[in-house]
Amino acid sequence: MNTKFNFLQLDTRTRELMKEEIKLAEQTNNLYHSSRFNDAGKAAWSGFLNTAAAQYNEHWLAYQLEIAGAMKDFESKEKPKGGYTIAHVPHTAAETFADGQFNRIYVSAICRRAIEEGKNEVVVYRAKTRSDSRPESNALEGTKKDASSLLKMVQDTKSSFNCDVLKPNSGLSVKY
Repeated sequence: MNTKFNFLQLDTRTRELMKEEIKLAEQTNNLYHSSRFNDAGKAAWSGFLNTAAAQYNEHWLAYQLEIAGAMKDFESKEKPKGGYTIAHVPHTAAETFADGQFNRIYVSAICRRAIEEGKNEVVVYRAKTRSDSRPESNALEGTKKDASSLLKMVQDTKSSFNCDVLKPNSGLSVKY
């Protein structure tokens, strides 16, 4: 069952900031493109993400990726004992990617809003119900993060991979 995120502060101001974050990411070459995108996905990604931020949500974004056929059918994978093999791209790839990237832009916007409103911290919460939530994700619920530090981390594609709030399929997001 595909459940949607419950983004508690996804309103007009947050959407404006999300669009600004996407523009900034494009200007600084920090708009992440999936290695699983085919040519159609690479071409359409920015437009889909901008439209989702302006009017829709991560669920709509995943659907657009799916109907556009944006993901490769196969990918090469490294074998544990060396060498490579060819494997099917998981059928959940578009959803996982859309969830993660929409949430990444949302988290950036919420951090900016918190800072704008004089709040130094954001609070981690479970935004998407997970039947198999990880103990490390559960432990983060209710914790506070410095808004400025988190903003810098999620704005940088490379360091966002190390962000505990943005782990794939965690279902976590932030509020203030």
